[in-house]
Amino acid sequence: MPQIKISSVQCTLPDEIDKDEMYLKYEGKKVWPVGDRYFRIDTGDEVDIDMTLEVAQGWVEVELWDFDYLSFNDHLGTFRFNVDAPKGEYSTSMELYEEKSTASYIMKWEVLS
Repeated sequence: MPQIKISSVQCTLPDEIDKDEMYLKYEGKKVWPVGDRYFRIDTGDEVDIDMTLEVAQGWVEVELWDFDYLSFNDHLGTFRFNVDAPKGEYSTSMELYEEKSTASYIMKWEVLS
């Protein structure tokens, strides 16, 4: 199976005024942050993820979610990328889950094998 490394996620615009409480899901399971419910992030912030995933060949989807205490968590968007690309570093913009959302994020990732 191919391996990818998710290097970082940068917030260009959060969904909420007072920072997003983001976390990442892959194949329906929360994969980051490990040991915490979420990571608070704001405009211009870039957080090191440094996580390696074994993935199927072809297109991969990693979801970005916003944690909410009083309501259901919000699926902000999805990073879609093709791991059949040559080894190297890439960046992918998040595709919004809800049309009216203002959230904007960029994921930096790498094909390892």
